[in-house]
Order: sequence, then C-alpha cells, then structure tokens
Amino acid sequence: MTASALPLAPSHSRIVQLDGLRAIAVLAVFAQHALKAPLWMGVDLFFVLSGFLISGILLDRKDRGQSYFRYFYARRARRILPPYLLLMVVSSLLFGLAWAQHWYWYAFFATNIGDALNQSGHDSLNVLWSLAVEEQFYIVWPFVILLVPERLLGYVAAALIVLVPVLRAVATPWFDSFWPIYYLTPFRMDLLAAGALLAVAVRRDRHALEPYKWLAVLGFFAALAVLAWLHLHFPRFRAANTPLSNAGLYSVSLVLCTSVVVIALQSKGIVKRLLCNPVLVYIGTISYTIYLIHLSVLYVLWPLHLNRYLTAGCALAITLAYASITWFAFEKRLIFGARGKKQAHVPAHVPGEAQTHAPSGGSVARRAGAAPQSRA
Repeated sequence: MTASALPLAPSHSRIVQLDGLRAIAVLAVFAQHALKAPLWMGVDLFFVLSGFLISGILLDRKDRGQSYFRYFYARRARRILPPYLLLMVVSSLLFGLAWAQHWYWYAFFATNIGDALNQSGHDSLNVLWSLAVEEQFYIVWPFVILLVPERLLGYVAAALIVLVPVLRAVATPWFDSFWPIYYLTPFRMDLLAAGALLAVAVRRDRHALEPYKWLAVLGFFAALAVLAWLHLHFPRFRAANTPLSNAGLYSVSLVLCTSVVVIALQSKGIVKRLLCNPVLVYIGTISYTIYLIHLSVLYVLWPLHLNRYLTAGCALAITLAYASITWFAFEKRLIFGARGKKQAHVPAHVPGEAQTHAPSGGSVARRAGAAPQSRA
C-alpha cells in the first residue's frame, strides 16, 4: 500500500502492514531475551508505531468533535487492563508476591520509575517498563493534541525529536548507569514524537511520505550498519553511560525505526506481501499479550537448563498458545464487541490489536497494543 493508497474513508480501514510490523517487533524482543540477540530496538519500533497511531486516533476524534477523553481512555482501559491484570495473577502464582512491596509502581503504571530506582518485583515483570512509558504518554499527549493547533503540532513533535537527545546527554551525569535514561519517559519521547510527526504529515497530505521512501531505505540501512558496527567493535558502548552513547545510540535507533515505519506505509510488492503474511498479521494482532507473558515463560523454562534453542522454541510455543487463548477467550470480545464485529477501537499498548484506522481528512492508522521490552 503506497501513501497514495492509504484510505481517507471509511474511518475504520486497516493498514495491515503495521500488524506485520508489530509481529516483527515483538519477535525481535523475544529473540533478544530468549537468544541474547542484540535486538533491543524492537521496543523502540513499538514506540514509533504508538506515536503514529495514537496521534492519528486523537486527531480524528478532535476533528470530528466526538467524545474525546472518555472514548480514548475507556478504550485504553478495555484493551490494556485485562491482560495486564491476568499477567499479575500468573506472575504471583509462578514467582510469588515480591512485587507487592512496590505495589504502587504496578498500580499506577510507573514500573519504569521503579526499575530506574531498582524497586521492582520478579525480573520477569521488567517488561512492564515500556507499558509504563506508553501509559505516561497517554496521559500527556491527548492534552497536547487537544490544545495545540494541528498546523503547529508537527513543530512540537519535531522539537521533541531534536531536544530529547540533548536532554539525555545533559542528564547522563545524574545517573550511575544508562538504565534510567533507557527507562524514563522524558528520555524516550523522541521516538513517540517521531511517530506523531509521521501522522501529522500524512494527515496533511496522503502523498507526503512518498518522496521519502528511498531516503527511508537509505536511513534504514545506514542506521543498521552503525548499530552493527557498534555491536561488533564497541559491544559495551550502550552500557558506557556517556553523553555520546545516551544521546547518540537511541537517536540512531530512532532513524532505524522511523525508516521502517515509512517503508511499511509505502510498501508494495514483496515487502508488502511479507508484512501482510497471515501468520505475521496474526502474531501482530496478539502481540500485546505475547510481549507481556514471554519473559515469564522464559523464567519458568530457564531453570530446566535445556539447550538454548530448545528453550526458545518451547517458550515461543507456550507464549503463542497463551496469547491465543486469552485473545479468543476475552480480548477479542472486549475489542470488537460481543458479536466479534470490528468496531472503532484504540490500539493497545505497543503491541496488540489488529486493526488500524485512518481518520477522515487524512490517512492515519491506528494500532493495537505495543510491547515494551525488559532489560536488553
């Protein structure tokens, strides 16, 4: 689907490629944890997707003069809370109630702050840090979109993209390690803002991204080459906790992930067929719960001391089974309604729902669930 093919109406059209992209992101996170692959950028891709899709939804509601805050937060609660609460029950049964001594981080979606302060429960719950980033984004960004004229919103997003790396560099001496820079929302807002900037651009002109397709391809391979070179020659660069590493590394990831989203939106031919593969689309649909549970499954299997690849295969199978059961048992009904028909809905945390939607007057999709990642 090229930019010119992105639908202006009806408002519930799907950009199926983004489902496939979510699948790739969550599988990258899984591979990072299960196989120690250097794919920590998977969560960054979720953040860019979230900024793109959430901004599109909110701008659409604002333009239509429809229910704004009530609609948005009700949909967020229905999508996010049931799998989240189930995870806490499962984690408590498997690993105990160590998290309860820091219950407030979990109750108020602030586990990224808890992780930055080394105040968290079992390590399997570390995946919740990025969900916290998204929830904090959901608190602030609806007000920004409501109060800032759309003609200025792109400038706000662009300013964040420029200023946040500077903030990371300036804040580096405040911390003994890079983890607070990695976990805390103010230091990750450039990724969400990059997605928002894409949303604003596409709303103004559905052809807006078309001239940048090959630039995005160049940006993707250039960023990938830089990350690969750093991994091979300076494997401790990310952990160095220097102004250069904190400011620069995540900005390279931003270029990589933003380029991937542009390529997906412009995709056709073999790239589009890959992203629209039914298996990938299904995995993208249930990616929120995959993200939530996969590390818990790995922590159950690791003490068995099986072969790493056998452990990864078993964990993936169990994770997909769990996510599929919860999807068909209650998640799908909560999202699409009792009859299972597709209704307007807001995407879940970084991985998740299957539908995207393009608002009238512009072509912005919407996403479903996102998945964060744990210490990578």
